[in-house]
Amino acid sequence: MLMQNKGLLIIIILVVLLVGGYFLFVGRTKTLPAPGSVTREVPFNGGEVVTSVRAVQLEGKEFSFTPSSISVKAGEKVRVSFTNAGSFPHNITFDGLNVASDTISPGESTTVEFTASESGTFNFYCSVGNHRAQGMEGSLEVE
Repeated sequence: MLMQNKGLLIIIILVVLLVGGYFLFVGRTKTLPAPGSVTREVPFNGGEVVTSVRAVQLEGKEFSFTPSSISVKAGEKVRVSFTNAGSFPHNITFDGLNVASDTISPGESTTVEFTASESGTFNFYCSVGNHRAQGMEGSLEVE
């Protein structure tokens, strides 16, 4: 009888540990947003939204950008991840926004962030040499 009680006690302890472990770790998983989606960080107290970010992936090579046009909403914080997929150094400069990346070597990536505070169409381009004149430019539409 004593052996049966010990076996039952061990089973109960294992079940409690498994259930407790499940509830302890279930809240620790994090879902990442889809590329290009807007993410929001909200304070724990449920107050107003702290940050809204539009993530944009941009690739540059001789002598173009993909995509060549970007649309965002006025007031959004924009994070542009720029990858140099070409054979020469490239960068990205946004006219009228006072935003420019570092010049990066082939295969490298860099990120620029800015807030698109006013509506309009702004050109972006590679300012290295005559790359812009060769067609390495695009447009940012702020709605």
